[in-house]
Amino acid sequence: MYECPWCNKAGFSFWQKQTLGPARNLSCPHCRKKVSVCWNRAQLAAIPVLAFGFLGMLAGKEMFGTWSAVMMMAWIGISLGMTFTAPLYHFWVPLVRPAD
Repeated sequence: MYECPWCNKAGFSFWQKQTLGPARNLSCPHCRKKVSVCWNRAQLAAIPVLAFGFLGMLAGKEMFGTWSAVMMMAWIGISLGMTFTAPLYHFWVPLVRPAD
């Protein structure tokens, strides 16, 4: 469980935090205030997904040259990138008070 930056009570699960982004907020179940994530860290944590997906597309094009291979290799690259992004997002991206 993650602590709310407003009331410092644990109220957010791992999956709730994973679905948060710079443009999406959640309400704390205790104090009902909006909570978000640090936008610049969230963007940096997404780099492995984008990089591995792009590299997968390039590998599919280079090795097989068909659209189905390009999409399959992109999917494999995105899946591999998520193995880096999810823990990075978990440990490095903090919950913050949104700047509205």
